[in-house]
Amino acid sequence: MDANIPSEALRRRVATAEDAAASIRDGMTVAMSGYAMAGYPKAVTEALVRRRQAGDDLTVSLVTGANAPWLDDILGAENIIARRAPMCASRTLASQINGGGVRYVEQQMSKMPRLLRGGYFGAIDVAVVEALGFDRDGNLIPTSSIGMTHHLMDAADAVIVELNSAQPEILRSLHDIHIPAAPPDAEPIPLVRVDQRIGTDSLPVDPDKIRFIVESAAPERLGSQPKGTPLTKRIADHLFEFLELEVRRNGGVLPPFQTGFGSLADSIADAFQHSAFRDLRFFCGGITQPVMELLASGKAAALSTGGLGMSDRVEQILRDVPNIRNHLVIRNGDITNNAEVVGRLGIAALNTAIEIDVYGNVNSSHIAGNRVVNGIGGGAHFAQNAGLSVVLIPSSAKGGAISNIVPMVSHQDIAEHDVDVVITENGVADLRGLDDGERADAIVARCADEAYRGPLQRYLDEARSRRGGHHPQWPEEAFGWYRNLKEHGSMLGEDA
Repeated sequence: MDANIPSEALRRRVATAEDAAASIRDGMTVAMSGYAMAGYPKAVTEALVRRRQAGDDLTVSLVTGANAPWLDDILGAENIIARRAPMCASRTLASQINGGGVRYVEQQMSKMPRLLRGGYFGAIDVAVVEALGFDRDGNLIPTSSIGMTHHLMDAADAVIVELNSAQPEILRSLHDIHIPAAPPDAEPIPLVRVDQRIGTDSLPVDPDKIRFIVESAAPERLGSQPKGTPLTKRIADHLFEFLELEVRRNGGVLPPFQTGFGSLADSIADAFQHSAFRDLRFFCGGITQPVMELLASGKAAALSTGGLGMSDRVEQILRDVPNIRNHLVIRNGDITNNAEVVGRLGIAALNTAIEIDVYGNVNSSHIAGNRVVNGIGGGAHFAQNAGLSVVLIPSSAKGGAISNIVPMVSHQDIAEHDVDVVITENGVADLRGLDDGERADAIVARCADEAYRGPLQRYLDEARSRRGGHHPQWPEEAFGWYRNLKEHGSMLGEDA
């Protein structure tokens, strides 16, 4: 451990996880590293859990750079989190939020640098961050994510550093950290390629803020993720039929892709693996094993990510791919979610959703408008700034009881104006160049579940007749679909 700590002054701050955790008091605001399910502190977190289980009064406001499901799960299970920002990534914590026991401050990732710099989450008492070590200049070397760690440390009164020897050393060579200045001193970000490096490999940290340095040896494992299904495969097949036409239309040019997580993202990665496309590029908030397999097989040429979901197989790929540094870049969240960069690269954003309405407005975070499932993350930001914005969604759920295409979404995360294409297992609706009525007709005809196509069209016809206007809506009737679901177990109501 001493080899990773360059100065005697810092070595004197080495302590146990229990001693470090004891400095975190009830009611504090605690920031923790972690981004896209990677790079979060483990030893101090587990010491906090042990304190709580021993009977200590301990609740904190928790701020991270993005989604960190492990933190939400383990701290949420002990009711340690009283307030959470900017994402919820755990069923345990979502249940507490929906029950009113936890205050949830949901934010887009692209806004986090400004909010942290402005102190809008309140004073941060302590930041707990994971690292591989320090460089010779005393700068911090991150692990599997960078995220907002620099902003969190800058905002905190004190810093606890976990040095995790179980994280692979090869991660040292993958970071590219470029921290844009705040307005009015901001300058253009000189990033023009997915694999380009424009920054440094370590983070500056004020040594006087470091109170404890804790040794950790906890392997980071993302755990099992939802696998693709025959349904998600059909959606992916339609996506690739669309992409083949799009590439021919654009003279053979394939844009960089942004994908999310889950079974549909897994099916998309598998479809890329078996497609004719080569030299794929991905610019994502987070990357997991299925996308890393594209790098291992030679299908992908360049991956840029805010966090790398670790597994035994991912570590093997990191070791086996020649010159991995030339193909994989881990960036800080200021760049990963930067509108300027996403727009310049012409990203094709592939987002999933809970529901989408007939005009293309997207709900990606709340069930029936009031129960949070997960945070908005970077999806809306990518959709708004991408060169091509695609929403992929099954047309129905719960055995047909729910139509995922509805007259009016119960909660909106992505506006219709930021959606170019909608794809379900039934087909593709290319909405570019269409007015609102044409968009609605295309989504219903090409994407809706067969059982709901008629009811949706009847809704549109009646809304046009009774309400009129450029964007006909009939809220009383639209939200009756949710009432039907509650009272009859199906959005079709008594006709189900």
